[in-house]
Amino acid sequence: MRPETETFATSAEAPQDRLLARWDAHLAARGVCAPRQEDFVSFGSASKLEKLRAALNANRPEQLGCIRLALRQKRSEKWRRTNPVKETAENRKSRMSPKLSTPEDQLPRAWRRALREMRNSRAASNRGLIDLEDRTPPSASVIRNLASTLRVFAQVCKDHALCAEVSCETVELYRAARHAEGNVSISIASRLKELRIFALWSHLDEQVIAKLLRLQRRYDRAAKRELKRKDVWAAKSGKVLGDIWNKAEELLTLSEAAPGGSALRAGLTLDAVCLALSVVCPLRCGDLHRIIVGSELSRHAEGWSLHIVTRKGERTYHRPELWPELTPFLDALIMLDMTGSDFWEAYEGKCGMALFSRDGGESSPATSWPTRCWHRHFGIGAHIIRSLWHSLMFESESDDQWIALALCGQGNGRTAKHYILEGRKKQSARRGRAKLQAMRHGLERM
Repeated sequence: MRPETETFATSAEAPQDRLLARWDAHLAARGVCAPRQEDFVSFGSASKLEKLRAALNANRPEQLGCIRLALRQKRSEKWRRTNPVKETAENRKSRMSPKLSTPEDQLPRAWRRALREMRNSRAASNRGLIDLEDRTPPSASVIRNLASTLRVFAQVCKDHALCAEVSCETVELYRAARHAEGNVSISIASRLKELRIFALWSHLDEQVIAKLLRLQRRYDRAAKRELKRKDVWAAKSGKVLGDIWNKAEELLTLSEAAPGGSALRAGLTLDAVCLALSVVCPLRCGDLHRIIVGSELSRHAEGWSLHIVTRKGERTYHRPELWPELTPFLDALIMLDMTGSDFWEAYEGKCGMALFSRDGGESSPATSWPTRCWHRHFGIGAHIIRSLWHSLMFESESDDQWIALALCGQGNGRTAKHYILEGRKKQSARRGRAKLQAMRHGLERM
């Protein structure tokens, strides 16, 4: 039996040997030792690269490098060849008219003018210029949400064969439509607030403004009596911070066992880092997805640091020393697609790249990517991590709510002096880490 087995192994290895010999000749002809993405791309088709990846995994894992990115490029090129008409926002619009909202360019001229004025005023304000009309524009995120709300509002008017205008009658119709869509009270309150901002900016009838304020307050009160989805999830799942961290460690271990240069390894690594970073730095999705290596997130000899200005409230979120438990996660992401490279060389190569980019920095991740990651593993969005931190600190017998405020990058000017939060930030970060460690050790003993 043994001779037959050896003969079979030899015959199976022969194709890989020939492939590796061609690979060596290809590199020699290009005069390179460490293969780059273009070296893999020029070697052959996607199927040939897949065979090369298997051969390198078995024999020369240090040469895998960025073969995953080369495969991604090959498949993208093949898709473009077989789908010559590029999918764009313009050609999608002609085939897929929105059902629940009106396109912005079809809104009433006065509405479009008001949105344009808001955006211009906000842009000027961001540049430090003073608005001569003595009115403060909403933040960019509020303007985006407001424009979306107006589009839905206009569609409601259209569905009832009415002109698009904000009146007491159309506000009631819009409110009924929100209920029909199943919106919760806090969501309806937010939309009414946006409409009130628009009404004030546009100097609409005082009766309409008063009605919007009255309804907003009513839904705000109702929202306090409703259980939030994240609270229902936390009660049903029983998940705590230690469970999230353990899942991140599990994904990192699985990524290390996955084949080098594979999409599986990349996906597991990205998800592991997303969960772990969310625990250590529970930022909102709008901040988490746009972190850039080398600027907001920096590596030094002892570990990592983070310095970012949050979009909501434009607060400075500075963590000069991220917990060392996070270092293996971030280091693994830096080394992704950089097999065999020196770490600092790999770090230098990824400076300026979005942390969660899936294609070697060619594009940035979508704003919703962190939430999609959380949904894959826990069935709820990334914002739940902030609630878990606040719940943990709120239930503490000591004044630990400041830990959650510091870690989540929040300040509460209505209930605390600014210097109290600033003075406790560094201490809070250390205490928060100790609490998480204690919780994890408790889970391990169970």
